[in-house]
Amino acid sequence: MLLNVRFCSIKRALLAIFSLICTPSTEVASAQNEPNYTGSASLPSVVNPAAAGASGMASATAAFRQQWVGFDDAPQVMLIAADMQVSFLRNFHGIGILAVQDKTGAMTNINLAAAYSFHIYLDKGILGLGARFGAVNAKFSASSLHTAPADIQDGYHQETDPLIDGNDDSQTAFDAGLGAFYQSENAFLSVALQHLTAPTLTLKSNAQINVRPLLTVNAGRLLGKDVRIRSFEPRVALMTDFASWQLELSAAFNCNKFFWFALGARIQDALLAQTGVRLRNGLDLAYAYDLSLSKLKRYNSGSHEIIARYSFDFDRQKPDKRYKSVRIL
Repeated sequence: MLLNVRFCSIKRALLAIFSLICTPSTEVASAQNEPNYTGSASLPSVVNPAAAGASGMASATAAFRQQWVGFDDAPQVMLIAADMQVSFLRNFHGIGILAVQDKTGAMTNINLAAAYSFHIYLDKGILGLGARFGAVNAKFSASSLHTAPADIQDGYHQETDPLIDGNDDSQTAFDAGLGAFYQSENAFLSVALQHLTAPTLTLKSNAQINVRPLLTVNAGRLLGKDVRIRSFEPRVALMTDFASWQLELSAAFNCNKFFWFALGARIQDALLAQTGVRLRNGLDLAYAYDLSLSKLKRYNSGSHEIIARYSFDFDRQKPDKRYKSVRIL
């Protein structure tokens, strides 16, 4: 795909290259279709359907992420999610819904899903097994792109492009995922396989977007004499689509029952910092900042992420054991 963009700086040129990689400019394009979350440990039910309702509370979450501030049309993520625990036939279950919009340049990916989990209470913790069913949508906004005008004759641009006809294109496909989640008083482990169905979206131009299955593994352990005061939690997060991988190492420090912060690094990508407060009315707020370490660091001032979560008791019939830590806001 040939674009006519008169770049005002090198950073816009780099973003154009990034957009070309992410848009359906060839007959077949593969996409991970899952955004990064610096606060993924604080979004367990977003990452893993088995974690729906694991906190024992009903909760609603909203998050916004602006990546690579300083780039025009850089990746931007918005999500809304809700989950709760319910009891049925003397067993405990979790249900949840999720809506995610991930926009980069001319491409917008939307993921809508409903989740179910079955909770098994063990002597030292809770085990959740869950599934997620929904749809993924890819929209290519051709109307936001412009081909080269006829007066440019440099041998690299062309006035028309068969993939850019000025008409927006949008396709939707069924999507599903599985997960397992274990949480005790001082540890957690999350394993999820998203996009299990590997959906393929075929656009009107016959370009195909193949969404690869994505494996995510998150783990952490609380250390310290008190699980709420003056404790810290080393964490590790691995994400792979079996063609590439991403590793994140961090540690969360629980200063008291109202305030916490975390520091870490995403290998070969960014340094991470996150802080959060727990308010008495059930509202929790968190903010994260990523400082780029890749070659793009010269052209952006980092990434910002905001998470707001409201939790409340919905069903009084709850098991005696409930486990909470800084990993769940």
